Amino acid sequence: MAFTVYSQYRFNPRWQALEQRLAPLLSLPHLAVALGIVYLFSSGGMVWSVLWELFGSTPPEWFGLGRKSLLSMLIAISIKEVPFFLFIFSALGRQLAIKDWLLQGRALGYSESASWWLLVFPTVLKQSRLALLAAMAFTLSVLDISLLIGPNIPELYAVVLYNWQTGFTADEQAMAFLGNLLLLTMLGVLVAAIYTHEWFAIKRIRTLAVMANPLKITRLARIFTAWLGLFSLLTLAILLTFLLWSLGWNTQSPFSAASWSTTLWQDEWFFMQTPLLNSLNIAFFSSVLGVAITLIALELQRQSKRYLPDYVWLLAILLPQLSMVYGWQIAHTDMSASYSTAWIVLSHLPFTFAYSYLVLRGPFQSLDRHYELVAASFGYSYWQRWWQVRFMLLRPALLSALAIAFSVSVAQYIPTLMLGAGRVSTITTEAVAIASGNEQSITAVYMLVQAALPFIAFFIASVLAQRLRGSFDAAHQ
Repeated sequence: MAFTVYSQYRFNPRWQALEQRLAPLLSLPHLAVALGIVYLFSSGGMVWSVLWELFGSTPPEWFGLGRKSLLSMLIAISIKEVPFFLFIFSALGRQLAIKDWLLQGRALGYSESASWWLLVFPTVLKQSRLALLAAMAFTLSVLDISLLIGPNIPELYAVVLYNWQTGFTADEQAMAFLGNLLLLTMLGVLVAAIYTHEWFAIKRIRTLAVMANPLKITRLARIFTAWLGLFSLLTLAILLTFLLWSLGWNTQSPFSAASWSTTLWQDEWFFMQTPLLNSLNIAFFSSVLGVAITLIALELQRQSKRYLPDYVWLLAILLPQLSMVYGWQIAHTDMSASYSTAWIVLSHLPFTFAYSYLVLRGPFQSLDRHYELVAASFGYSYWQRWWQVRFMLLRPALLSALAIAFSVSVAQYIPTLMLGAGRVSTITTEAVAIASGNEQSITAVYMLVQAALPFIAFFIASVLAQRLRGSFDAAHQ
């Protein structure tokens, strides 16, 4: 789906609009999307309730998505991963001669859509292996979504493994150890599946090319030209649903503004202050540290001219989070360390670093060295060139990296829960705890706040980037 959307937008006038909205859409937490889709499309969800109310009847129990089902979880995660893969494809597209390939395909008699799949897709598929693995590793061990909208019978493996990890008996701890080995084995199977799928897909595409048989999927490609509008509409619908629930609306009451009230917000504000401040502090420090360490890593590679493979830097998002954090928890316990905010910041740091590296690697490595050479000719020292030239040119990318890293930290659940042992609460941990009790109105309050934090971060980053761009243009007129 993501590649189809990318192929329809890449050389379309709307591509710039998609790129501008991609980061904010990417920032919406997985949990917010998952619960939002359930609130909207479950049998008692907002969409069906409003539609059935208009026609004067109530929806049957079997109508709509299940509130806790594998299908609901699959749909939610699939929808949420599309912006992530678009972000990856956007970065890859700057390094590939896609226009030339499309011209070659046209010269061979293929349509533009068929050329995308026959010529561009095989290369993009090979170069997005790590992104596929990251998405698979996340889905394999995601805990908050599994707890809230995953099936109860049977429970998903992530939930079973977490219960073993939090057990007190020796048998449960032994099962946790073996369970983590099994989880890593499952990841290995998925790695093999990535290569098998890649081989099969490329072989199939080559067969179609030899037979001069246009791909059937290209006939549906035009539908995806509306993806940006539909995804933006879904995002707004999710936020609106949370807002209405937080104001007192529910599926059992008539759709009337007269019954709306801010009482719930006033009541919850007292309980929300500490988790909110914790979320802001942890996200701020972990994102700043993550971006700073990313710059150091990129600069050291540039100076030494030795570049480590990307999977080394992205290891935190390529391994199952449950297994990795469980190892950290054991080390934390062995050190008899305290359950403080500082440890939560450190536990978020590998993830904010990994996403910062994804954002900054391209701009950092593609920066034109001509500017620094000119500065050197004027007698600027190494550090003067770095701060007054390279750093200044990287500021827009740095702001984007900070916003994305901030969003990643806000959404972290497993590290906060396991390293904090419940003593350090954040908006996300509170939202999951409340949602587990089926308090939909209160859950909506916390989900709206969790979704709002990344949007605020991206809004601030966007405003600052525009001001920096304006001051740069004014200085060089």
